[in-house]
Amino acid sequence: MVPERPPRPGSVPGVPVDPWLVPPDTASQRVADTRRQPMRLSALFEEFCHYLRVEREAAPRTIETYRWCFRDYESFVMKHIGGTVVVTHFTAETCRAYQYDLAARGLQTSSIRVRLATLGSFGKWALRRDKLVKNPVDALTRPRRKARLPRVPRWETVEVLLKDCTDPRDKALVALMCYGGLRRAEIVALDVGDVAPGLGLRRVQGKGGVEATVPLPAVAQRILADYLATERTKASATDPLFVSHFKIKGGHVTEARMKGHRVWKITKALGARAGVPELHPHAFRHSCGVELLRRSKGNLRAVQEHLRHADIQTTTVYTRLTQSDLQKVISEFDKNNGDENRDSRPAPHGT
Repeated sequence: MVPERPPRPGSVPGVPVDPWLVPPDTASQRVADTRRQPMRLSALFEEFCHYLRVEREAAPRTIETYRWCFRDYESFVMKHIGGTVVVTHFTAETCRAYQYDLAARGLQTSSIRVRLATLGSFGKWALRRDKLVKNPVDALTRPRRKARLPRVPRWETVEVLLKDCTDPRDKALVALMCYGGLRRAEIVALDVGDVAPGLGLRRVQGKGGVEATVPLPAVAQRILADYLATERTKASATDPLFVSHFKIKGGHVTEARMKGHRVWKITKALGARAGVPELHPHAFRHSCGVELLRRSKGNLRAVQEHLRHADIQTTTVYTRLTQSDLQKVISEFDKNNGDENRDSRPAPHGT
């Protein structure tokens, strides 16, 4: 005979027990430890890049810059801890040590600020999503930004360089940079159909994917029309405006959309031939802004619209006078230098 079970504690003898209300009479079992291990910092950063791409609609080049800066920080931390970098390693101490390491490498202030800004944006995003208790970059004292003026070539030098260009493609590149103020990425993204005769460019894709229409003067339109007539006669509207030719396996020559580094090399070669070795593509954009501001007699709004600056404070850098302009202003004091009888006292009130 099977022995009867003893009654449950607190139960009334003779009263049936509902199995749905009373837990089963089983021995307690050991449950496995399900506590999560710390998340890898690189995995969390990938979520941040997804947020930048989908929600913020950041440009691919911007995301690539963020990735490059983060990989540099991750390699620094990995070298010091000797293992996988997890979220708990993203602290103010490691960020401060990383900042000291950047300074010890001899990096410029602007380079240090860019890398710390990447970590700061990442920490701010992680804090909003409760991945961190606090942003570790907030505890750092970032180096101050040094105010410096860009090196701007004189407009006479730009005109001479444009005149000496014999290749139609190179001449069109320089015309778009110095008359349209286009950036390298904007130039290589142009298609043949983006050229609008009588206007300039009907569509220019700038920073953040913002599209704008860029008018061009008649001289730039003629240069662009000559290039299309000689180099891109068989191209369709969806073909790239500027292409590069190179050999592949088998000796065949193929063409592809020009890259930004190719524009850099072309500009450096033109500058070397003209005796301006420090010339670079963005210098044409600065020269365009300074010359347009001078010819428009200080119309900052016009320069901002033409250069497509999101903030007018960026445009104000072109208001800085060059040494030659400053010398002309200072020479105004010499015009009345011979008038010794001029009374310098202020006039009486009311006269």
